[in-house]
Amino acid sequence: MNSEPSKERGRLKIFFGMSAGVGKTYAMLQAAQSLKTRGINVMVGLVETHGRKETEALLAGLTIIPRVDILYRTLRIPEMDLDTILRLRPAYVLVDELAHTNTEGMRHKKRYQDVVEILDNGINVYTTLNVQHVESLVDTVAAISGITVQETVPDSIIDAADEIELIDLPPEELLQRLKEGKVYASAHSAAALENFFKKGNLYALREISLRKTAQRVDLQLKDFMQEKGIKGPWKAVERLMVAVGPSPYSERLIRWTRRIAATMKAPWVAVYVQTNQTLTVDAEKRLKKNIALAVELGATLVTTTDEDIVKALLRTAQQQNVTQIVIGKSMTGPLIDLVHGGSLVNRLIRESGAIDIYVVQSESASPKRSGAPALTRPRRHSPWHQYALSCGAVMAAAGFCFFASALIDYRSIGMILLFVISALALFVGGGPVLMAAIVSALVWDFFFIPPFYTFSIQHPADILLVLLYFAVALLAGSLTTRLRRHETTVRRREAQTQALFRLGSELSSAESLDDIVNVAVTHIAAHFQCSVVIYPAELAADINAQPHSSSSFKPDSLKEWSVAEWVYKNKKPAGHGTATLPFAQGIYFPLLMHGSCYGVIGCASVSGGDFSFEKEGLLQMFIQQITLALERLHLRSERLNKTLLNSISHEFRTPLTTITGAAGGLLDPKASTDPHVREVFITDINTAALRLNRLVGNLLDITRVESGSIKISEQWCDIADLISTVVQKLHNELAGRTVKTTIPPDMPFVKIDTVLLEQALINIVLNATQYTPAGAAIFLSARYDSPDLVLTIEDEGPGFSPESRERIFDKFYRVPGTQPGGTGLGLSIVKGIVEFHGGTVGVRNRPAGGAQFTVRLPVPQKMPSLTEREPDTRKTGKTPPMDVEEYQ
Repeated sequence: MNSEPSKERGRLKIFFGMSAGVGKTYAMLQAAQSLKTRGINVMVGLVETHGRKETEALLAGLTIIPRVDILYRTLRIPEMDLDTILRLRPAYVLVDELAHTNTEGMRHKKRYQDVVEILDNGINVYTTLNVQHVESLVDTVAAISGITVQETVPDSIIDAADEIELIDLPPEELLQRLKEGKVYASAHSAAALENFFKKGNLYALREISLRKTAQRVDLQLKDFMQEKGIKGPWKAVERLMVAVGPSPYSERLIRWTRRIAATMKAPWVAVYVQTNQTLTVDAEKRLKKNIALAVELGATLVTTTDEDIVKALLRTAQQQNVTQIVIGKSMTGPLIDLVHGGSLVNRLIRESGAIDIYVVQSESASPKRSGAPALTRPRRHSPWHQYALSCGAVMAAAGFCFFASALIDYRSIGMILLFVISALALFVGGGPVLMAAIVSALVWDFFFIPPFYTFSIQHPADILLVLLYFAVALLAGSLTTRLRRHETTVRRREAQTQALFRLGSELSSAESLDDIVNVAVTHIAAHFQCSVVIYPAELAADINAQPHSSSSFKPDSLKEWSVAEWVYKNKKPAGHGTATLPFAQGIYFPLLMHGSCYGVIGCASVSGGDFSFEKEGLLQMFIQQITLALERLHLRSERLNKTLLNSISHEFRTPLTTITGAAGGLLDPKASTDPHVREVFITDINTAALRLNRLVGNLLDITRVESGSIKISEQWCDIADLISTVVQKLHNELAGRTVKTTIPPDMPFVKIDTVLLEQALINIVLNATQYTPAGAAIFLSARYDSPDLVLTIEDEGPGFSPESRERIFDKFYRVPGTQPGGTGLGLSIVKGIVEFHGGTVGVRNRPAGGAQFTVRLPVPQKMPSLTEREPDTRKTGKTPPMDVEEYQ
């Protein structure tokens, strides 16, 4: 973990236009000059003027950071000096052409990655971008212009911008500027006019850029309204919303809304309010069909949960800044509406405020009146045993009160019956509670209120008492039932949230594909009572024909595989319960994220039925979490592969160039006759070959470490001899340095894998030569701290920053700012070798300066040292280890 204090992220402003020549760079420089006049530190990281004099004039007075020359083959290409920008830390920096691809050898492949690093270091950035470089619009631009743009910027970068300023210019003016040579040089202007800069293309690109900017402004408006708690709507643009449910009328409402939205050229939202109502199988099918239709026709689907449908619709409308709501006319009678608290349509109209309501009449050929209306309160049909329980409870309480009527008066009996009604509401639905309220009022009146055994009431006060009793019983029962439903909703949400949290927590710690698949199969199977199959995607283009070995669902026919293959290629769900390939045993979903498909996941319910809409929605949330984990793994693997490829290509190129050059020199007749020249060439070839051998050895070692195929071959080892061998093998690398070794005379022989430990020590010492100046000393020491062997390697270099110390043993990690060379694998191999021995390796900075590596290896088996076993060295033929040895 980085112990440095976190920096506040810088702000990003993008000057956005439809094409080159509209004045983005000019506007950016004008904004920079405005900042400078206010005393703000502004620097030019990189600005391309393309020879435009009016643009160059705006650079006057601004501090321009010199570019850095990058050697690419035989050319030197000037690029932005990222390190100097980070060192100078201006308040604002100008970085032109955000979509630019950097020259090979730069830290980042793309310029927008440079900008992200600048922002992460708390520096504000002004930059420019053309609409054709937006990743999601590349296909659209290609279809318009016939030109596929290669340099793109991810939409996430644009979405993260704090401000986007649209620089607009009519196509006629841009074409005139192009003809006058104010965009490109005259030699290139004619070709541009014949290809990309056609008037039709410019009109289309202008509309795309305007729409892209308008969409961002619309999102900013919604975010602002939600942040400030503004209910709205603000009718800056028309936006429609249609209520969707399992009703057969919803299909017509969806199509009607789509037609109106297309006429108005307005976006529209389809909202489904999820309640505690349990839908029938047919209702579930209709609901899925209606929602699929809405999505297919271009609606933005919103799902919310609430027992109050009107409240949920209005809340969603305010959140989405909806201006018009489309609902179906209620088909229920006034009596039913009165029993359920009033007409939903009337209440929606009454409470909608500034939102317009469209009430659409159902078709005359629609289902009969008994069918469900397009917008309706959820029907809850309580089972018959709840009605029986309610009647039984009321009768039991009335029977008890009848026998105790001599001890309690009829008013107290009314309170007892009222308590029974309230208690029943905790266990039964609204219908049984209503029936219990009616029955208890009649029983109370008939048996306990004078005159007895008649429904007539003698005193007017008792009439009021009975009416109040009925009202209170109904109200208390209704409120208790509502609270119980709310509690059920909260518990369901809590269970879903906890399930997602547990899945996310375990996925975050998954380090491999096997880990991710195991977590996914375990959680989905447990939560959805289904078997799971996962087909991971290969790096090439297709998914594996065989499912992952951890899958709990083992398809027994090729038809399941064919469904999974279709899902992968089309990036759409299919299978059981869908309209596509419904013959499959399971339902299959693509593991899709940001346009890339990382495989296919299939689920087969244990019961063989379909997933409910609610469960399918939660399942897709699970799948999204799993896909995020796979994407993270893929990006990490891709980043490591690129780093490895770049590093290895550089490492191979250097010694191969040396060998090729030296071999060519040996073939030269003039050089071949000079013994000194021949010796130099042969030495160069030998040194380069040793470097290549070391590189190949590191690659093989890291492969063995990662695969766990390292086998420990222990043998008795004299540590003094081991260190001497390491120093001798690194004779060339240690030339000009002082190496001091400290080994106690009584150092015992230890049983370790000498070959592996020698490789680990060589890698650490090589690391010291790379990070220390020429002539700096290197110190090696060993001691036995029972039961551990402790080896220490120290140098006189600059040491490591806290961030580097945390990552120094990571694969491919190289300390920023170090000289080129090396793969970043050496210390990773050290860590792997030491841990295979059951030991530990750590690094810290020395108080006097430099780094100190400490290796601790458990070696319970030891023998006495040579000096302890045989003081007379003539008998052993060996010299006892010295306290300190120096190698020059």
